[in-house]
Amino acid sequence: MRKIVSGSLLTAAGVLTPGRAADIIIAPDGNDTTGRGTPDAPYATLVRAGEAVRTLLHREPGRESPVTVALRGGTYVLAAPWRLGPEDSGTARAPVVWTAWPGEKPRISGGRRISGWQVRDGRWEVHLPEVARGEWSFCQLFVNGECRQRPRLPREGYYHIQKELPPSRTGGAPDRFGFRVGDLDPGWRNLADVEVLCFHYWGMSRLRPATVDPEAGVVSFTGPTCANSWWAGLRRGHRFLVENVREALDRPGEWYLDRASGLLTYLPLPGEDPATAEVVAPRLERLLDIRGDAKLGTWVSHIRFEGLAFAHTNWVLPEAGYSCAQAESALRGAVFASGVRDLAFHGCSIRQVATYGLDLSEGCQYVHIEDCDIRHIGAGGIRVGEGWGRGADSPETGHVTIRNNTIAQGGRLHPAGIGVWIGLSGHNLIEHNDIFDFYYSGLSVGWTWGYQPTPASHNIIRHNHVHTIGQGVLSDMGGIYTLGLSPGTRIEHNCFHDIDSFDYGGWGIYFDEGSTGIVAENNLVYRTKTGGFHQHYGRENVVRNNILAFARIGQIQRTRQEEHLMFTLERNLVLWDRGSVMHGNWAAGGFALHRNLYWHTGGEPVRFPGGLTLEEWQAKGHDEGSMVADPGFADPAAGDFRLAPDSPALALGFQPFRLDGFGRQTPTDAAEPQPLPRAFPPPPPPPPPSPIREDFELLPVGEKCFGAETHEDANVKEATARVTDERAAGGRHSLKLVDRPGQKHPWDPHLYFRPGYTAGRVTGSFDACFEGGTQFFHEWRDANAPYRVGPSVRVRPDGLLVSGERELARLPLHAWVHFAFQWSMEPGEGGRFRLDVTPAGAETITFTDLPCNPECRALHWFGFCCEGDAAGAFHLDNIRLEPQQK
Repeated sequence: MRKIVSGSLLTAAGVLTPGRAADIIIAPDGNDTTGRGTPDAPYATLVRAGEAVRTLLHREPGRESPVTVALRGGTYVLAAPWRLGPEDSGTARAPVVWTAWPGEKPRISGGRRISGWQVRDGRWEVHLPEVARGEWSFCQLFVNGECRQRPRLPREGYYHIQKELPPSRTGGAPDRFGFRVGDLDPGWRNLADVEVLCFHYWGMSRLRPATVDPEAGVVSFTGPTCANSWWAGLRRGHRFLVENVREALDRPGEWYLDRASGLLTYLPLPGEDPATAEVVAPRLERLLDIRGDAKLGTWVSHIRFEGLAFAHTNWVLPEAGYSCAQAESALRGAVFASGVRDLAFHGCSIRQVATYGLDLSEGCQYVHIEDCDIRHIGAGGIRVGEGWGRGADSPETGHVTIRNNTIAQGGRLHPAGIGVWIGLSGHNLIEHNDIFDFYYSGLSVGWTWGYQPTPASHNIIRHNHVHTIGQGVLSDMGGIYTLGLSPGTRIEHNCFHDIDSFDYGGWGIYFDEGSTGIVAENNLVYRTKTGGFHQHYGRENVVRNNILAFARIGQIQRTRQEEHLMFTLERNLVLWDRGSVMHGNWAAGGFALHRNLYWHTGGEPVRFPGGLTLEEWQAKGHDEGSMVADPGFADPAAGDFRLAPDSPALALGFQPFRLDGFGRQTPTDAAEPQPLPRAFPPPPPPPPPSPIREDFELLPVGEKCFGAETHEDANVKEATARVTDERAAGGRHSLKLVDRPGQKHPWDPHLYFRPGYTAGRVTGSFDACFEGGTQFFHEWRDANAPYRVGPSVRVRPDGLLVSGERELARLPLHAWVHFAFQWSMEPGEGGRFRLDVTPAGAETITFTDLPCNPECRALHWFGFCCEGDAAGAFHLDNIRLEPQQK
């Protein structure tokens, strides 16, 4: 049995009883100078009470009862973070307990109440000299306990990037893009204080405009995104919002802070009164800072916090902007601890903070968090351990228990925050928590991409209720997300539902890169976007005895194929009413499926990868003992997954598990969380496709094609897809794709655009020059899983042009050839395309009615590949894609 936390600390609940008085008392109206820490003369501050605790422990070194500090109800406004060090520790027999006075609710605030309002034309205004002097700024404002918003554009939905541009620094990360004229205005007041919220795939960057060129439609920022990579790009079609625009201040409930003058303006909601409203602006970035030194063994230990409320922390956008690679892992917590042992939070709350709520950093051991409410948070709920930058000799964080908590309403400023984030940390127990209303993943476990050793092992995640995750804001996320080697980690008896991503990747259980040694058992997963279960890549995971129901796009997904056993799926019940049963990459082995039950509620035929029936699928060695049958759930559409006594699932060995007992099991004195307004708009309809016109003339030599996603094998440096000035069909530049043997994928290097056409007729064209050695491949695809193919051609190394199995023409090498395609997505017009090929100095060759998949009626992938495993190259120039003119 592993130790969770010292027994003396766990049994300290309710230390203030009718028969026991507090040792030290503080009150908002107390006095540090004349007070004695008694009921009739309480101290006023936490700092003074801490001094009294140290004096008492020094005076009574053999004490065998808790040292209790009672906080009377009211608000304690901090001038600086409350700091505790090793000298503030208790002992196993005499833990220090900071607790609320019975029946009262003390609140520890890092904010400042704003008063002195003047009302002008219905607007409340007040001058804040500290702001004008540059000593204070803030991006959140709370009125009567509710968050108010800064003015944001557009009023509904999102703007969309019109053009991807190369970074201002060669090799740098993206720091500018092209916008639709009118979306940004260089004449906005305090332009440097405007914030542009740029959405990527699984993150969002907040950037400050440096310049706005309204004629060219180009905005440049004071700093870049976090990486020069496709997942952190400022790509054509990606969403953005514009926040803190003074000229847009016109709706009740909005406010604006003019940093230059110090003027704060608020537009009140009906019924609000400046004389009585509690208006709080956050000032401190941290409320509680508990800091020992685990490397030196100087721990902060045996301290318990009970019934305390922590509220109001600040975060200000740096002058160079903010961008984080994943999970807002660069942000720390409002309550922070490092180098601690035997620490407990019981019945506490953390609300209206700007980053993470509670942060257990380096060397935290045997920490217990129970019956707490963490909600209305700028990023995520609880951080456990470290991520990037952790040194090999850094003390590990672990043996943390997080039980019976409400962790909700996160990502209000930073949408990639996680409900519970466990980094490089092991032996943690996460159970019976309610986790909901986040825009990224509910839980994240592990922080290693691949198969290198990691301390993130033996984590137990059980009995949690995780729902309303993603909400169509970010992508590549799940109810629970895992990374890296995780031996002994178990995900058992959790309920994950209503998981919805913006683009791809809204999964219930998501084993990402290197996830290994994890068992997921007896989980209920339903109403997800892209599957109840997905594994990117990993080793020897087991997914057993789960109910996976009602994903919209495929129920089970695998992405990468590996030579070892990646996972075993056995005794699972898979139910759906749309989409496919499996999607992704199932072309080869590396997986084991046994005794699963599959059922489409509409009675449609069940087809496995390749369009196979179950019998054909089993003949390939998969799903031994599995069946297609109605499992006999009571009312699955209403969320009732009880099985009938004669369910065929029982014959497969499925073990019914309790369908209750998920989530928090203890009462809370906090009010039921009221729904908060969405921090970010719901998913917009797809933006209208923008024509593609790329001649590479504005791109520096050596750069990738901006506006397309380029994939190169990092281990074969010579195999690239980069701009060159060696030759061009027009102008000075073209794009050269160089193929070399030894790459992992035979289709690399390759690049593709995401056009987004879903109807109408489309024309596409480009110039190509073939140097031989490699096979040129060009294709148009939809977004189905598996995808369906429209126009497609290849040019073999000897210059032979083919489409499908048909040989069309032999083209010259080392000379430019112009290709022009016409294709229709209109009903009744699919399944054929036209191709005109014009070698330089020669007549055009026309091919009409070339066949393609008639079910392909959308264009989401327009790509170019090198095919094969040989040395060769080709050039591209003058790429065009646009609606066909009538």
